[in-house]
Amino acid sequence: MSEAERSEASERRAPRWMWVVLVASRRLDLLVGGAGASAAWHFHIRGFQGRLSGYLDTLPPQRSGTLKGIIAQSRESLQPLREEIRQARRDAAQLFAADPLDTEALAAAHTRLTDAQVRIRQAYGQLMMELGQTMTAEERRGFVEWRERRRRGSRR
Repeated sequence: MSEAERSEASERRAPRWMWVVLVASRRLDLLVGGAGASAAWHFHIRGFQGRLSGYLDTLPPQRSGTLKGIIAQSRESLQPLREEIRQARRDAAQLFAADPLDTEALAAAHTRLTDAQVRIRQAYGQLMMELGQTMTAEERRGFVEWRERRRRGSRR
């Protein structure tokens, strides 16, 4: 290979540091994208309180504040139930991964998990009853309509 061909070939190749920067940049892009996707997923599945809080933001400040106060009070009673569910899930996962598999203990852990899930659903039902008694008929209809519009939008 002549000197001219070597210099031409070396001019076409990017320097090594450029490749390192490109790879690092792509990894950072993936990291940021993954964090963004994770946050979007988390907020999408936040559940009842997230959806209701979004609707309450559309109400006049005084009404919104009153209803958000009811939700804030319920958080105190819901937090121990959420923690109980998390712990029951951890316990069930540990039992499932154990060798040998203790099916009786695993069944008992799943029963505890199911019981905790039922209790938190009942607590959310009680919260809905309290909110329903406090909200006007127009606010209740508005919430149902608002929720249906959002559900249709999320299915697209």
